[in-house]
Parts: sequence; C-alpha cells; structure tokens
Amino acid sequence: MSREEREESGRYAEIVTLDDVVGVFETVDGPIVTSADVAAALDCSRETARRKLRSLEAQGLVASRKTAGRVVWWQVDSSDQTVEDIDADDPFWDFEPGASGESDISENVDDVLYGAGDP
Repeated sequence: MSREEREESGRYAEIVTLDDVVGVFETVDGPIVTSADVAAALDCSRETARRKLRSLEAQGLVASRKTAGRVVWWQVDSSDQTVEDIDADDPFWDFEPGASGESDISENVDDVLYGAGDP
C-alpha cells in the first residue's frame, strides 16, 4: 500500500505522519536512519521521508549530519536539559568567572603547581 494517495485534483495527499517517521527509529538496527530507511519502511518517496525528517529536526526531535555523501538522522534525547530548565537562582551563577567557589586555587594554579615564585 502506498503511503501517498492522489487527491481529486491529481496532487499527492501525504498520509505519512511524523509519528510514523519516529516509529521507524524503533524498527531499524542501530541508532541512525537514512531517508531511504524511512521511505522503505513507510512505502513513501525519499523526498517525503526527507521532508518529514527535516520537520522533526526543526522541532528538535531528531538531528542530522552529512557523512560520505549521505545524511544520517538520529533521535535527540528528550531528557537533555534545555535553556528553560536552567535555574537562574542557582548559587552557581553568583561565582566570579574563574572562581572555583571552594578556594582560590583556580586563580593561583601556577603557584600551586610550581611553588610560589617559580616559573
């Protein structure tokens, strides 16, 4: 069964959903897919597969990289921390740049490693 059907106007009406494409990641061996993998699994054109994968990438659900003339796609870990997850009230943000918080060792690393006065 084709995953694309023609409308009355003759244009193709895509019936491949983004969820269908995400499901392909669960059915292939390995952590990556190509548009050819998606096209074969969902019986659609490679162009349809690429459009859907780009849409998922725009939503931050997958990422891609061109390698050896092909684009490979992988799912992005949704548990990764995002900017919205950062707590602006965390005391970490009160440290001066270069300060470790516990001591001034980061500011005096040469003295610690080589002894005071030694280059």
